Amino acid sequence: MQAQALVALAEKIEQEPLYDAALCELAFDGVETQLPDVDQAMIRNGAMGGVDAVLMVIDHGLPGWAISLQGTASEVHGHWTCSLRRQIGRDDDPAMGVAKGPKLSNVMIAALLKALTRKDMR
Repeated sequence: MQAQALVALAEKIEQEPLYDAALCELAFDGVETQLPDVDQAMIRNGAMGGVDAVLMVIDHGLPGWAISLQGTASEVHGHWTCSLRRQIGRDDDPAMGVAKGPKLSNVMIAALLKALTRKDMR
């Protein structure tokens, strides 16, 4: 899947108020091609949309990166922001993947997809 298609998919996922199995499976098909060294079973678990499973994929796929989450867990459809950036020891490093939306796991998936499309990500 090309970078433009991954970004478009990320934007669609981050706007979804609920988990959409078909969208997340398509997203993690793209993750598999971008992160071939990550265990495929782990990626398939990430496609299930659980926060812990998605976090594991990010952690193994982008080791050492900083994950910043902000949002409201007490609301049914909170407003979440997930930022991913290399952690080189400076807090002012630019974010490589940023997503915002109502569902935490969705914004984490979207931020991962956006980070993977950056040419300067590695």
